[in-house]
Amino acid sequence: MTNELKNINFNDLFILNTDPETYDFNAYMAKQKHPIFGFCTRCEEKSCHVCPSDPKFRLQTISHGTSSSDLLQATNQQHLDLSDWHNEGVVFLMESPNETLDFFQEHEFKGIKKKPSTEWYWLHEPQTKQTYPQEFDRDCFGSLFNSLVFTFKLKNAYLSNLVKCGMNNKKGDFKQLEEYDSECLKTCVDNILTKEIDSINPAVVFCFGNKVQHNLWRYYKGNHSFLMVTLPQPSGRNSFYDSHFYRHLYFSLVLEGLVASRILSIDQGTAYYRDFLIHAR
Repeated sequence: MTNELKNINFNDLFILNTDPETYDFNAYMAKQKHPIFGFCTRCEEKSCHVCPSDPKFRLQTISHGTSSSDLLQATNQQHLDLSDWHNEGVVFLMESPNETLDFFQEHEFKGIKKKPSTEWYWLHEPQTKQTYPQEFDRDCFGSLFNSLVFTFKLKNAYLSNLVKCGMNNKKGDFKQLEEYDSECLKTCVDNILTKEIDSINPAVVFCFGNKVQHNLWRYYKGNHSFLMVTLPQPSGRNSFYDSHFYRHLYFSLVLEGLVASRILSIDQGTAYYRDFLIHAR
């Protein structure tokens, strides 16, 4: 993760008791817990943090992004020869953090209580390097990112949520993007996501679900020079599709997006698709 992205994630979105520019996955692993001091309170200050249709739901959980360099450290591949990897920016964008898991722990900042992720979001702990067809499935999230990065050799890929805070009630139930206050979506995209995208300058943004693509197009006011590609939402609510369906769509749609954005040449894309057909037998 670049210093600019570290400052966005660990000085603007999360506020840590450490210098964000020296903070990386290896530093996190020394304690396996973020040294959290505070967090973004913009929506609370604007009073747009409560679900308009059900005030029992409000912004509770907070996530941050992760990058190829974080993944390389998490898989102990930071000394890997990346000379044949692709340097263009690639963003993978999911909806929002939507589950109250153990690593979301309550903190209070400016009189506001929230549950930031105390573990490194998407990775949590040391990983095993994955490549296709490993983890090209629903409910994989961080593992899917792992396999996408190593399969397609993406040196500057970045995974994050469109909205960094999850809308939960006290029981841990969550609301999806259409239930958020529109000012909340605008505030988060304006102040966090736009900075992330502009920092990465992606050639392509892969949106997990139509809601992500719709809201990115609606609220992002930066340079729209990147290609946008919609991928299936990987959550369990789409579990009526089998694993082969997801493997096929994730591989082929990401491959098409990488070729269409000229990160991969037609010849490289053809070689990848040949390998895909061999594994699909």
